[in-house]
Amino acid sequence: MRLLRPLRVVGLALLIVLVVGGLAGFFALRASLPKLDGNIANARITAPAAIERDAEGTPVLRARTRADLAFATGFAHGQDRYFQMDLMRRAAAGEMAELLGASMLNTDRKLRVHGFRRVARQVLAAAPANDRALLDAYSAGVNFALSQATAKPWEYLLLGAKPAPWLPEDSLLAAFSMYLNLNDSSGSEELTRLQLRDALPAAMFAFIAPLGTEWDAPMSGGTIRSATIPGPDVFDLRDGGARSAALRAPRSTQLLEEKNYVGSNSWAVAGSHTADKGALLANDMHLGLRLPHVWYRARMIVDAEGDARRDLVGVTLPGLPVLIVGSNGHVAWGFTNSFGDWTDLVIVERDPNDASRYLTPEGSEPFEVHEEVLKVKDGNDEKLTVMATRWGPVVREDTSQRPLALAWTAHSAQATNLRMLDLETANTVDQALLIANRSGVPVQNFVAVDASGRIGWTLMGQVPVRGNYDSTMPYLWNTPEAGWNGWRKPEEYPRIIDPQAGRLWTANARTVDVETWLSFMGDGMYDNGARAAQIRDDLLALEGATAADMVNIQLDDRALFLIRWRDYLLELLDEDAVQGQPLRAEARKFLEDWSARAAAEDVGYRLVRAMRLQIRQDVFESLTATARLKYPESKFSPSAQFEGPLWQLVTRRPVHMLDPRYPSWDAALLASVDAALKKLVQECGSLSQCSWGAQNTLAMRHPLSQAMPFFGPWLDMPAQQLSGDSFMPRVQGPSFGASQRMVVSPGREAAGYFQMPGGPVDHPLSPFYGAGHKAWARGEPRPLLPGEPKHILKLLPK
Repeated sequence: MRLLRPLRVVGLALLIVLVVGGLAGFFALRASLPKLDGNIANARITAPAAIERDAEGTPVLRARTRADLAFATGFAHGQDRYFQMDLMRRAAAGEMAELLGASMLNTDRKLRVHGFRRVARQVLAAAPANDRALLDAYSAGVNFALSQATAKPWEYLLLGAKPAPWLPEDSLLAAFSMYLNLNDSSGSEELTRLQLRDALPAAMFAFIAPLGTEWDAPMSGGTIRSATIPGPDVFDLRDGGARSAALRAPRSTQLLEEKNYVGSNSWAVAGSHTADKGALLANDMHLGLRLPHVWYRARMIVDAEGDARRDLVGVTLPGLPVLIVGSNGHVAWGFTNSFGDWTDLVIVERDPNDASRYLTPEGSEPFEVHEEVLKVKDGNDEKLTVMATRWGPVVREDTSQRPLALAWTAHSAQATNLRMLDLETANTVDQALLIANRSGVPVQNFVAVDASGRIGWTLMGQVPVRGNYDSTMPYLWNTPEAGWNGWRKPEEYPRIIDPQAGRLWTANARTVDVETWLSFMGDGMYDNGARAAQIRDDLLALEGATAADMVNIQLDDRALFLIRWRDYLLELLDEDAVQGQPLRAEARKFLEDWSARAAAEDVGYRLVRAMRLQIRQDVFESLTATARLKYPESKFSPSAQFEGPLWQLVTRRPVHMLDPRYPSWDAALLASVDAALKKLVQECGSLSQCSWGAQNTLAMRHPLSQAMPFFGPWLDMPAQQLSGDSFMPRVQGPSFGASQRMVVSPGREAAGYFQMPGGPVDHPLSPFYGAGHKAWARGEPRPLLPGEPKHILKLLPK
């Protein structure tokens, strides 16, 4: 008893310390909550402005001038999303380790080579005075929000760090972070494509890497059928080197998932085909799902007369004072990633007489050398030497140890600008499309509609003029006919305005005829057209379309792409195949009962999907075994267009293309099926537990919860089983999917719809944390316009 009494005293003392520490931490975090009501004065603004928030925290920003609106936007972003903004600018600049420590050094090494902070300063120096004034006002608003907070943002309390002030150039770095999301910043795809072509006969490479398939669904132009299967005189898996390689090359142990095509769905219906004669725009942008969420929903109003007036609604990107997608009351617009070829790997030949120089069409010139300092929190700074050429920085070497430089539109200051701002005052589709052609952003499919019922499509962003060379693979640019020779003029851009069908659709696949596409954009490894085709067919089936119809298409999870695979697998799993094979027999029953949807509760869908992926992987790896042996460090994966040749192979079953490990196609295909089923049982315990939702469970997490798992329940969104997948309008994965869903008719915004995951703010103690997320997960349409204000914070001039 005497021993227990001191232990009780110690235990009580520890409990008191924990409680006091917990309360202190709670109140410290609570002190970092932003102010929502009252008045704050600042000398920067010229007239009263306001930030009104509705019951879910969605802001309406009001001001008397555009510069004051930029200040108010910066203030709201700084209050609600500063940590996100800081990560975006640091990622683009390669400055993550300064905030997060040495674990981010490797990331900084890769990103610093692009020199985006230098490019941002060049863009800022060349910007018109009005643009610079808006960036200055926005930065002032952000920094004023930081100065007015009772405590620094909560993430910095946990990290023991101080937030650095926001600079006007940082807004451009936020824009460059989107280039990193949307383009290939390493050139790895071009290099592996070259290696694949090098290892295979030309006809075989052309067969497995076609430009399209029967699934193509461009808005103009037709489909591209895959080339015919090369004969055994070209490639024979049953004989010679190809056979030897297929038997010796190691196979992947993990199932290769489809590539996530970052970039979205967007479509338009002309007023002549809608119920109320108003044109409809739908847009859902597909990006990584994380916290804080990428977009910041807002309504932005300039209360002024004439051309100065603004009433904008949609989403902004924290870090920029610009409406990204949405409506200005006259014109509405949306994006999808274009998947043109915006990066080229350039083979650099060193001067044979001086290794510090390289060869150009005009002769030898020295490499540029930049000495970069990577700052490290709680560690020693690291020096990084970056070599660059006139075409771009050196990012890697080829197998002959020749430097490879990356030419990327993002590296040119001319490719980035703030002309998106001009969309705020566009009144017609024609004006909007011209603004899009002049804007400097990662090149996007741009779809716009106007209040008169008209619709149009073009490309938004700056497009280089290429010489005569194959831009899909590394190439020598030391001859005059190679390389980039300026930029396309706005009048050269392809456009589709008021098409006869009255509908437009884009979904990361080819949008126009292949000749126009390749000559203007190049082949950026665009997506299979199955998703675009499903959207097209959904649209063409509608007459008298409504906003609710657009929402239904956004949530369309029918597995049309996999129907033929399900039927094929049922034929493969015939009576002989399932005899004495209980797992195959069980799988067949689930296939028979599937819903033909990517439904969270459906086991059959997951089985069809997994078996197709395994067959796809096994066939591709047998065909490319020579490349994998020759280049063991490279990772080869099939393109989206491989579906065409794959379907030819499994339906026609040419003997000379059969994996030499098997005596027949049936044996090979059933081995793939068995491998897929075995993996599913290992993952789930039994097939009956392998619903699609068990795999497709949302993992939308905050980066700090990954470092400190204890905070996960408070920071992360619920781990919810969701419907949807690739190759259908409702694109959904565990950490990838619709970053927003918007439906709007300009001039009829009150009848529009909006959904967004994650919520408007990044503070877990805020009543708005995660607001709207449940509606997004359920696919429940909510009003586009914010509700009545519940909080009003006034920004007053001094």
